[in-house]
Amino acid sequence: MISSFIVSVWMRGAMPEQRLKFVRFVEFKEYLRPSGRKERIQYNLYQCVCGNQKVIRKSSVTDKNNNSSFSCGCLRMENLQKILEKGLNRHKGKGKTGQKAHNKGKVRITLNGKIRYVDDRELAEIYYGVA
Repeated sequence: MISSFIVSVWMRGAMPEQRLKFVRFVEFKEYLRPSGRKERIQYNLYQCVCGNQKVIRKSSVTDKNNNSSFSCGCLRMENLQKILEKGLNRHKGKGKTGQKAHNKGKVRITLNGKIRYVDDRELAEIYYGVA
């Protein structure tokens, strides 16, 4: 849920800079398409500016679309950190803040077709018939 929010905030601006540098070729993987045709996909080793190395599909780095890889994952963490620092609240105005939930620490039971939330003492009273 939060990841789609991060992407929507991130996509409002320009595309991020490419942080991955090609290091070396790793392998070709063969896949069988539903049509029966074989497809060879190239995977390369890339190094991110943060120092991490990752094996990524070549087309995921070279294509410039929404599904492209721009970093090893550090870019996503930076964007998340920026969002959290700004204090963006998607649920602004919804729900009560600073109040304890009415069912916190209680057990949900169904009694005579009605749902009730009871604590341990009330549960014992109902179960053992103690009034």
